[in-house]
Amino acid sequence: MELTRRDFLKTTAFLGGTALFAEVIRPMMAARNWVAGNASLGQNVYPFDRPESQIYSVCLQCNTGCGIKVKIRDGIAAKVDGNPYSPWNMWPHPDYTTPVAQMATVEGTLCPKGQAGIQTVYDPYRIVSVLKRKPGTRRGEGQWVTIPFAQAIDEVVNGGDLFGEGHVDGLKAIRALTDTEVAAKMAAAVKKIWDEKDPARKKALVEEFKSTFRDHLDTLIDPDHPDLGPKNNQFMFVWGRMKGGREDFTHRFFQEAFGTINMNGHTTVCQGSLYFTGKAMSAKWNPATGSFDSGDKFYWQGDTGNSEFVIYVGANLFEANYGPPQRTPKATEALVQGRKFAVIDPRLSKLAAKAWKWVPIKPGTDAAFALGMIRWMLEHDATTKRTWPWPTRPPQLPPASRTIPTPPGWSRSRTARPASTCAPARSAWWKNAPRPAPRARR
Repeated sequence: MELTRRDFLKTTAFLGGTALFAEVIRPMMAARNWVAGNASLGQNVYPFDRPESQIYSVCLQCNTGCGIKVKIRDGIAAKVDGNPYSPWNMWPHPDYTTPVAQMATVEGTLCPKGQAGIQTVYDPYRIVSVLKRKPGTRRGEGQWVTIPFAQAIDEVVNGGDLFGEGHVDGLKAIRALTDTEVAAKMAAAVKKIWDEKDPARKKALVEEFKSTFRDHLDTLIDPDHPDLGPKNNQFMFVWGRMKGGREDFTHRFFQEAFGTINMNGHTTVCQGSLYFTGKAMSAKWNPATGSFDSGDKFYWQGDTGNSEFVIYVGANLFEANYGPPQRTPKATEALVQGRKFAVIDPRLSKLAAKAWKWVPIKPGTDAAFALGMIRWMLEHDATTKRTWPWPTRPPQLPPASRTIPTPPGWSRSRTARPASTCAPARSAWWKNAPRPAPRARR
C-alpha cells in the first residue's frame, strides 16, 4: 500500500491528538476506574460527595472570580464545580451557616471556562521550567533552552552576555537612581518642563535641569530628555489580570522599591465594556455642568431574574459569558415563565436559539442598531419622561438643523437589517417597561 504525504500527515495528526487526549483524560479515568471497581462491593460508588474529598477555592479563568469546589481523588483534581456558598454560583442563595457536610452533595453553577481549569493544571504542555532564548539565535526563531530557576534569577538580577550578543544589563544595573529625595526633586523639575508651553523657555528649563542635577545625569536614560526619567524606568512590569492584594504587593515592589514608573496592566474587552457601561448607568445629573457625571466604574449587572424583557447584545449566557454564572438559571426560569428576551448577535448562539427574537446584525454595527432604537423611541414618544432628572421639564430637543443626521433606513444600511426590524424589539420593550409613579415636585 502506497502512503501518500497527505495520508502520512493525517495519520500523524490523529496519533498526536490521541496521545494528548490520553494525557489530559488520565486523571479523570483513574477516578472512573475506581468507581467501577467498587460498584460490585456495594460501596458508595461516587467518591466525591464527601467533604474530605473537596477543596473550596476561587476560579481565575476570567476576572469574575467565582467560587469553586474541586473534587480530589488520590491527590489529583478530578472535577471542578461551582461553590454553592458563593453568591456568584448559586441562586437562590443558600443559608451561609449550612454545615459543609450538608453542602457536600450540592453543586453551584460553573461555566465551561471554569470547568476547563482542570486542563490548565494537567495540560502536558504547560510550562513547568524556566525557558530562555537559545544563545546564538535571534528573537522570533522560537529556539529555547531550559535553565535552572537559580540561574534565571542570577541572570535577571546581574545580567551578562546572556545570548551571545554582548552584555545585557540586569536589574541591579538598571536600578541606577536610589536616592528618593533626588528623585522627588527631579520629578518636580520635569513637571515644570512639561507645563511650559513656550519652546525657547522649555529648552532653557532642560538646560537648567542638567545644571541642577549634573551629579546625577548618569542615572538618566537621556539627559537631553529628562522626561524619560531615570534608567529605573527601563524595567517594565506588565500584567494581564490581577486582583487585590497582589496589586498592592507589586506596586510596593516595582514602583516604590525599584523606582520604575512603568507598571501597567490591561483588561479584557468584556470587563472594560462592563466597567464603563456601569459608570454611564450610575451617572448622576450635575446642574452645575449641565451633564451627567460622577458615575461609579463598577460591575453593575442587569437583573435577568426579575426583568420583564431583556435585550442581550453579544451575550451568550448558555455558553460562556461574563459572569456570574448564576445569571443563566435566572434567564432560564424567566424563559420557562414565558417572559421574553431578544438577542442581537451575528451568530445564532444557543441563547439566540431560545430567544423570542434574534436579530443577526453585521459584526461591529451594534452602535448603529442602538441609535436606530433611540430614534424610534424619540419619534414614537416612547420615553418615560417622568424618570428624567430635570425637576420642572425635560430639556428641549435641539433645532431641526442639529438633529441626529440619520435618514430613514439608515439602520438598514449599517446593520443589513431593515429599519422596521428593530421595531418589534423596541415596541416589546416599551410594552413591558414598568411605568413608575409620578414624582411629587418640590
